[in-house]
Amino acid sequence: MHSSISIWYFLIFTVICYKNIDYNIRGTTVNGWESINDLFRQNFVQERDLGASIAVYHQGKLVVDLWGGWFDQAQTKPYDNDTLQLVFSTSKGLVAVALCVQQGLLDYSALVTKYWLEYGQNGKENTTVADILSHRAGLPNAPPSFEEYLNWTGMIHTLEQQRPLWSPGTTHGYHGLTYGWLAGELVRRVDPKRRTLGQFIQDEIANRIKIEFFIGLPPQHKYRVSPLVHSVNPQEIILNESESAAFNIYNEYDTHRAEIPAANGITNARSVAKLYASLIGELENGKQRRLLNEEILKQATQSNTPENETDFVVHDATSFGMGFLLFDQISTSVPPGTFGHNGNDKNSISLLNELFSCILGLGGSIGFA
Repeated sequence: MHSSISIWYFLIFTVICYKNIDYNIRGTTVNGWESINDLFRQNFVQERDLGASIAVYHQGKLVVDLWGGWFDQAQTKPYDNDTLQLVFSTSKGLVAVALCVQQGLLDYSALVTKYWLEYGQNGKENTTVADILSHRAGLPNAPPSFEEYLNWTGMIHTLEQQRPLWSPGTTHGYHGLTYGWLAGELVRRVDPKRRTLGQFIQDEIANRIKIEFFIGLPPQHKYRVSPLVHSVNPQEIILNESESAAFNIYNEYDTHRAEIPAANGITNARSVAKLYASLIGELENGKQRRLLNEEILKQATQSNTPENETDFVVHDATSFGMGFLLFDQISTSVPPGTFGHNGNDKNSISLLNELFSCILGLGGSIGFA
C-alpha cells in the first residue's frame, strides 16, 4: 500500500568551474527541514551547479521549495522561481497512460493492435501494451536524423514499419526516445477527443493538479527556459542513448515546441514534486485529490522485468513497471516502493537516514511510497 512520505525533485545545470559566492538561493522550508538549505547550498559551494531547484512534498504538503544559481552561463540573471527546465527522460514518468487505464480506455494486457491496428506488422503483431510501457517492445532505436523527431506522423509511420530487435516480451531494453512516441500514440488512439499527448497532459494532468509541465512548449513560455550548458557529456543526457543528437539542438525552440515525449518535457521542480505527491496521496489536507487510485498505482508500479534480467540496451540492471523505473528492484540503498524516473542516472543519491532521495543532474524524479 502506498502512502505519502516524501517526493524530491532536482533540476540542475552542471558546470566545470563556478566561483561566484553569491548563489542567489531563495525559497522556503518549513520547520524541521532547514538542513536541506545547507545540502542545496553545497551543490554550489562544491562547484557542481550553475542553476538548480529542489522541491519536497511530505505527507501531502510542500515542505521545501528552493531555487538558486544563475539562469545561464553569462550569469546575467538569477535562476528563479519562474525558471523552467528541460528534464529529458523524466518526461517518461508522466502518467498519461495510467490515466487512460483508470478511465477504462486501455488495458495493459491487451495487444497493441486492439487500439493501433497499423502497428501489427513485421514481427510486432503480438506486442502488448505492457510490453511498450516496460521497454519490452524491441524498438529501442530511433532514426539518426533529429529532424525526423520533430515530425510526429513521420515517426509513427517509421515505428509501424520497423522490425523489432528481439521478439516483443522476451526481454527488455531501454527505449530512450521511442518510448515516448509509442506510449503517446496509444494515448492519442484511445482518447475520445484524439488529442495529442501534449494536449492530453495539459488537460488531464497539468491543469487538473495545477502544475507546469509541457510536452510541446507554447511560445509565450520560451524565454523562461534555462539553456543547457556544454560541460555535460551529451551521450549521458538520456540514459546513455546511442541515438543522442547534437547537444545544442536541445536548446532550440523548434525542439522545445515539438512533442518528443520521452525527452523534451519542460517543467520545474515544484511541479514534478507535486505530480509524484499526487500519485501517492491527497494534498494539502485533502483539498487536492490524488491523481491515480490505489489499484491503478499498484499496477503501474509493479515490476514487469524478470529478476536479474540484464537490460539489452544499457547492459546493466534496470527494472520497469508501466512507465516507471523501479529503483527498489535494482538497489538495496532505497526503501521498498521507491519509483520514478531520472533524467541523468549518473548523479543519483539516496540519503536514507532522513527518509528522502535526491536526483542530481539534468533532471530526475523519485517518488517514495
